[in-house]
Amino acid sequence: MEDLHATVKDLHFALQTLLKKLNGLKKENEGLKKENEALRKAVSEKEHLINASEEKIVTANINGLYDEEQKEALQFKIDAYLKDIEKCLALLNAR
Repeated sequence: MEDLHATVKDLHFALQTLLKKLNGLKKENEGLKKENEALRKAVSEKEHLINASEEKIVTANINGLYDEEQKEALQFKIDAYLKDIEKCLALLNAR
């Protein structure tokens, strides 16, 4: 009878130990879920920042294709085209 009582007592102790461990793991799991969500948000923000930076780099590279003299020549051509377009519009409106 004492052996049965000792066995039940050992089982009860083992069960209590397992329940404590289970509760600890549940708390740890919740903490990890929160950390995971925070990390996902951070990754999403970083991806957005990377995409924006890549767009800026592409724009900077396009701007870097032309030296100042070429930019001025291009601006001169654009201005000439705009004047021609304005003349055409004025002629169309005069009719």
